[in-house]
Amino acid sequence: MFDLSNPSIRLASLAVFVSATVWGLYWVPLRIFDAAGIGGGWSVALLNLPPLLLLGPLLLWQFGAHRSFIGRAVMIGFFAGAGLAFYASGLVYSTVVRTTLLFYLTPVWSTLIGLIWLGERVSWQRWVAIVTGLAGMFLLLSGSGGSSVPLNIGDLLGFLSGIFWAVGAAMIRRFEGVPLVGMTFFQFFFTALIALVCALAFGPREMPELATFASQIPLAVGAALGLILPTVAVIFWAQKFLFPGRVGLLMMSEVLVAVISASIFIPEERMGLVEWIGAAMIIGACLIEVLTIAEKPDAKASREGLV
Repeated sequence: MFDLSNPSIRLASLAVFVSATVWGLYWVPLRIFDAAGIGGGWSVALLNLPPLLLLGPLLLWQFGAHRSFIGRAVMIGFFAGAGLAFYASGLVYSTVVRTTLLFYLTPVWSTLIGLIWLGERVSWQRWVAIVTGLAGMFLLLSGSGGSSVPLNIGDLLGFLSGIFWAVGAAMIRRFEGVPLVGMTFFQFFFTALIALVCALAFGPREMPELATFASQIPLAVGAALGLILPTVAVIFWAQKFLFPGRVGLLMMSEVLVAVISASIFIPEERMGLVEWIGAAMIIGACLIEVLTIAEKPDAKASREGLV
């Protein structure tokens, strides 16, 4: 049996890696909603509202356990929620490839935050992994994949998403006692709220017709509760035991899935040889990180001086 309260670093890392691959398909329901007439931030809000209906009652039922952590849960939820809202909105307003790559500057921000705020010791292997991953991203971005589309607000949102997500990840690590239900609820709440702000700010401002919303509810519920909620919960759980820089690198598995799927199904984002080499380098960065980790986290040592 796995000890979920004190897992091995390898188990927590594997959980992040696998969950992030699912996020590589985050763009699919958003594009389906857009084709149905629910565009911009409205589609992001629709995809993130269903988990609130499940997590809200659960939070109220467990409120006694959350009472002393509610402030920290709100802060974590805001930064992680803003990160995901900006990322998902970027997928709508810009290309899948470019938004994903800009989000995955996250390992850089996460490692810097880990050094400054969490006192993380960064090994030379981590720096090699970061350089390898970033080089792979530049190769992906240098070819035809999405490069024909002019820079737009979606690219700025993609860039900001990685910074906000990195701050949220660092907070989860620093305040590891925050219950999972609370911070997950507030993450989805702020993702939906900030997505609505993006819709009003960047368009389309008009709310889609209720009949259009209703027609897409089955897909929204299925994707949100079947895929997004479980993977968010797993990543939040794993981040309690992993430094944010490592999490950022492991989540690069999403890049490969997003880029390959977009390359297959979106003609203007198909990859060439250079992009495929870059994708291979990103996976190599993940493997460097996974293969150079210890088996067990020193939970006691990592907590000392962090809270």
